[in-house]
Amino acid sequence: MTATQLADVRDGEAAGSGFGHWVAVRRGVLVLYFISLGVWSAHYGIPGQHQVVVAWVCGALACASLGRPWREVLRLVRDWLPVMILLTAYDFTRGAADSLGIGVHVHVMIDFDRFLFFGTTPTEWLQAHLNDPNVVNWLDVAFTLIYTSYFIVPFVVAGFLWARDRLEFLRFSRRIVTLFAGGLATYIAFPAAPPWMAADMGLLHGVARTTSDGWKVIGGGTSGLFDEGQASVNLVAAVPSLHSAFTMLVALFLWPRVRRPLRPLLLLYPLAMALTLMATGEHYFFDVLVGWMYAGSVMGGWAWWERRRKRRTAGRRVATSPLTACGGQFRGLRTGTSGASPAQDSARYPTVDQVGVVDPPAEHEPTAR
Repeated sequence: MTATQLADVRDGEAAGSGFGHWVAVRRGVLVLYFISLGVWSAHYGIPGQHQVVVAWVCGALACASLGRPWREVLRLVRDWLPVMILLTAYDFTRGAADSLGIGVHVHVMIDFDRFLFFGTTPTEWLQAHLNDPNVVNWLDVAFTLIYTSYFIVPFVVAGFLWARDRLEFLRFSRRIVTLFAGGLATYIAFPAAPPWMAADMGLLHGVARTTSDGWKVIGGGTSGLFDEGQASVNLVAAVPSLHSAFTMLVALFLWPRVRRPLRPLLLLYPLAMALTLMATGEHYFFDVLVGWMYAGSVMGGWAWWERRRKRRTAGRRVATSPLTACGGQFRGLRTGTSGASPAQDSARYPTVDQVGVVDPPAEHEPTAR
């Protein structure tokens, strides 16, 4: 979606404002806003914190809401404020989850990967074949950008959904919040060491943490922010991999909403993220697989709840329809469920099948003359 398209979304709501140039105003403001974002990112670095990304997305949506009714701006705050609060709580509790005294799991992930991949872990194999500790190449840059996209893509998608269809945004935001909550609960209950930490313990060989290497080529202020962020969070929050979980969530949610020829491209995103996570020493395949399972469970659970809610809503509508409301006029019709035998029911009350469809009697029969 371009700035022009974003400015045009739901423009009909501002038709009665009396000012006929709001579309042009929104386009101009959005262009300036994105230029400001580019300058800010060049100076301070690409946003790598969820709250900062959400703030920039909401700013763009606020610019796109200029000239529209105030209730839309209030709706923007109401819809996104809970997400911001929950993300802040997630980051705070995630950083404290490793101080609860629960032992860190190390061998489960290694044993699983070695069993599945013939005695070695994908991380060891990939770093042996792709990583050169003395040279930062284009592959390192690609891995860094793919890894960083996790902090941005889900919330940019949420912003586009809010601009296009608020109901779709609400569905997507439920899944985001649930996935974060599930990941946090698992981090607390199952602290797990990532591959680079296992290598520091001597359990893996030739594995280093290389997710930030690409910033050495790209430059800017992102490298420092990135390193600070990695050092300040829970270092044993490895299972599930929320990077793999959220990329899969985005792909699964958008799958039925994009054209069929584009669907295979959606799957490339979680696959590229999985390769990145294993090649940079951040996660085992075990972590990635559990993340995919969490994403699938969240999608399936909410889809079931939404179908159930839709059926219940449809049932209530049928129960309050005019035809149902007239049911009191036909109390003499029974279907044989009074508790008596079918013969007794048939004798006491005619069933619908026995009565059939008949015309109601006229109030006054004409007299013969």
